Amino acid sequence: DDEDAAVILGSRQLGYEGEALALVEEPFHRKPIMLAGATATYTPNHVLGAALAARASQLISPTVANVQQLGRKLQVSEVRIPRGSSLVGNTLAEAGLGERTGVSVIGQWVGGRLITPPTASMRLEPDGILILVGSAESVQRFEEVCEDAMPLRRQGPFVVAGYGEVGRKVVQLLRDVGEEFVVIDRQDTEGVTLVGDALDSRILEQAGVASAQAVIMALDTDSATMFATVIVKDLAPDVPVIARVNRAENVERIHRAGADYALSISQVSGQILARRLLGEETVSVDPQLKVLRVEADGLEGQHPVDLGIREKTGCSVVAVERGEALLTDFDEDFRFAADDAIYLCGSSQATRAFIDMYPTTSETSRVSA
Repeated sequence: DDEDAAVILGSRQLGYEGEALALVEEPFHRKPIMLAGATATYTPNHVLGAALAARASQLISPTVANVQQLGRKLQVSEVRIPRGSSLVGNTLAEAGLGERTGVSVIGQWVGGRLITPPTASMRLEPDGILILVGSAESVQRFEEVCEDAMPLRRQGPFVVAGYGEVGRKVVQLLRDVGEEFVVIDRQDTEGVTLVGDALDSRILEQAGVASAQAVIMALDTDSATMFATVIVKDLAPDVPVIARVNRAENVERIHRAGADYALSISQVSGQILARRLLGEETVSVDPQLKVLRVEADGLEGQHPVDLGIREKTGCSVVAVERGEALLTDFDEDFRFAADDAIYLCGSSQATRAFIDMYPTTSETSRVSA
């Protein structure tokens, strides 16, 4: 921070009058760096903490945005495919999950990357996390048919390891939405629940990692994060690990150690600057799927496959509401009817592509998307 301030002061003394953007490590340095001549200051550590908390908590950022549009008839579920599962290695077509259970697979998390839209040739990966949409009955049927798949826990506390700048931001956001959490740190400071080393399996067991929704690693070194991740995965292999990374080259290593989601400070800094300087989002810190509810105006009499909705837009048709009935199985005889309400799911880019490609669908749905 002091070097940034010196550079900004020097450039102003030389007559530079343009923008000077500063990435600030310590939040209390923001004001002095502005006084030194910065146009704007950003604290990537805070953004990083927010991104980790958003990935962990459905109350902060649900896996599927606008999920309330699904109503009571459809629900979203995330399930882990264990390494020993009979599903591992099968393509989505070979597994036949839709035909066997009635659910729609709309994405798969693998090595911290969200694969969407899923294709028929997409392989089910060991420790991959599938995102499913379906009726309560079809989700239950999936769990019965694929009994070795593990639904992610949506109750219980989060374990936050590390209470520095990033960890405090994570805890602040979890607290704001009413989530439970246990904080581990070596320093006995206000806000720390359990004083100890996150590399000590006894401390992790005492923190309750086996019953946690997720473990959020906010440790100060990448080597500690890697080692702690290995320990957590030995104690609780099905619990997601969400990790802060200092150096970008260590992201892949931490994924190999078992982390489900890892994000580096340089990725966050890059996105901040890209948005400010280029007006675009080059790095997605928290990829999210969206629900789009549209009327079938202009699509009646056609089949989703014939329209090529997934191939052309990246959106998946997950259900059709027809009167009081909810249809999730689209056989060869299925055709859209004029009064149908269609539920689609995809990334922000995919939902925009659908609206652009099928402009005759209901105008009101565009606003809600």
